[in-house]
Amino acid sequence: MTKAKKSLGQNFLVDGKVISEIINHVNPDSSDIFLEIGPGKGAITRELISKAGLTHAVEIDDILSKELSNFEDKGDFIVHHEDILNFDPSKLSHRQIRLIGNLPYNISTPIMFWSFKNINFFEDMHFMFQKEFGERLFASNNSKNFGRLTVITQYLTNPYYCFSITSDSFSPEPKVDSVFLRLEPIEGRKYDDPIAVKLQEITQIAFMHKRKMVGKSLEKVISNYGLNELDIDGRMRPENISVEDYIKIAETLI
Repeated sequence: MTKAKKSLGQNFLVDGKVISEIINHVNPDSSDIFLEIGPGKGAITRELISKAGLTHAVEIDDILSKELSNFEDKGDFIVHHEDILNFDPSKLSHRQIRLIGNLPYNISTPIMFWSFKNINFFEDMHFMFQKEFGERLFASNNSKNFGRLTVITQYLTNPYYCFSITSDSFSPEPKVDSVFLRLEPIEGRKYDDPIAVKLQEITQIAFMHKRKMVGKSLEKVISNYGLNELDIDGRMRPENISVEDYIKIAETLI
């Protein structure tokens, strides 16, 4: 039996009811091309192979990728033994791809930014995250979960909460519960477009000192007068400003 590797943040999904619920939310059909990140032992992979037109899986673990290769004679499935952060989705298809994965907590942020950099290749994205991380993506301003990643995520996508997953659905059992989210890319927006680039710059400055008023932390890029012109109170903290307001700041500075 393959043991989970703590160094890779592996927690294998073993609850059949949760797997069924995931598949119901994703609703794959024979016209879909999927890319699965970190398929592990293939709990979701098996379902995708039976329902989707073509499924690609990227697995960094030597043993698991070899075991997953046994699925390649059971349908339209290809396993890529690579690090997802170095993987180029452009080589898979000229059509848009549906992305899915159970993301390890220790590299959730890098994988999210990899997804954003390649967002033009994806029709939609379905991810399992540890609860605290997932809540950051669909948080509203004026909450403790609202941060830099929230702003970037909600500029590029519409994130939707699907359902929660209790820790006993995994083996080994993590210390926290998880959430399953759907992210739909917003047409016309890209990670490297001028507004997105400026948002990354602004939010990095603002959230570096979360207790500072934004008028003070952003004074080198926009004056308090400039904030007032945008109907933004410079006395607010970074988590109090809405995504729409951050976008207005970025548009002004381009």
